[in-house]
Amino acid sequence: MNKFVKLLLLLVTCIFSASLTYAQSCMCEVSLNKEKDYDKLLELNSEAQTKSQTRDLPWGIPTSISNATHEHALYQEEWITWYDDDLRIPLWAAYQLKAQDVISRPRTDCFRKDPRLNNDVAAFCQDYDEPIFDRGHLVPRADMNRSEAAMINTFTFSNMTPQFHAFNTGIWERLETMVRNWAKTNKEIYVITGSIFDKNGDQKRDPDNEADLVEPRKKVSIPTHFYKIVVRKKQDGKLEAIALTLPHTKQAITSNQTKTYLTSKIVSIRDIEKVTGINFFPDLNQQEQDVLETSKAPRLW
Repeated sequence: MNKFVKLLLLLVTCIFSASLTYAQSCMCEVSLNKEKDYDKLLELNSEAQTKSQTRDLPWGIPTSISNATHEHALYQEEWITWYDDDLRIPLWAAYQLKAQDVISRPRTDCFRKDPRLNNDVAAFCQDYDEPIFDRGHLVPRADMNRSEAAMINTFTFSNMTPQFHAFNTGIWERLETMVRNWAKTNKEIYVITGSIFDKNGDQKRDPDNEADLVEPRKKVSIPTHFYKIVVRKKQDGKLEAIALTLPHTKQAITSNQTKTYLTSKIVSIRDIEKVTGINFFPDLNQQEQDVLETSKAPRLW
């Protein structure tokens, strides 16, 4: 066999191997019929959307206070997403989390394009086909173990953001676990999780065209920070919140640093509103908003 033929066979083998690896990384671990059934559950009529909003955002759907364009809501039965067509990621996701929702279920992956989005604004598996970023859930898979359908539908790319591996599997995952523990302790909480774009640290949202993009396709935008807002009702019926903003970096935070690190990242909701340009609780009267949004939790719950 001459050198040319050997090189050609080697090239074909490499291409096949890479294609197989890619196919496996994006393989849905449920049957095609089940995947189609779960996709259909993403199509909510207006009545179901209203029900979702009443449950998951009882104080109003967060509204942009800037001149944002190409942003819109995507309603699921278990949560609500605010998606940015230009950035090709969710800007925030909101849901109610009850103690009984926090259960164990074997993880079943099903990364896929959101069927509700056109190809020119959706993210795809190949957008994440590179070695740096994880496909990071905004609504954690483990928060949606209440049913297989809910869990599977967290794997649509409308719920994904690029996250450094050390961030996604480290401090962010530990914060997600902490939130689930808060749900068990408080019986019922409301969670808003979101992306921030603020490269220069001026506490103002960057223009979309300045966002860093995932190589090599340069379609999906990379947040500079992530945040969580968690709201609970106190015994007197008044609302109380804790909000945290975490820089999205490659820095690994060890387990024994978790409490100190997260405590240092506690902010007010008003701080997050400033940098995102979002009003999170528009249906609260101004006095209630001011109390809830300007307060800063003194410690982790």
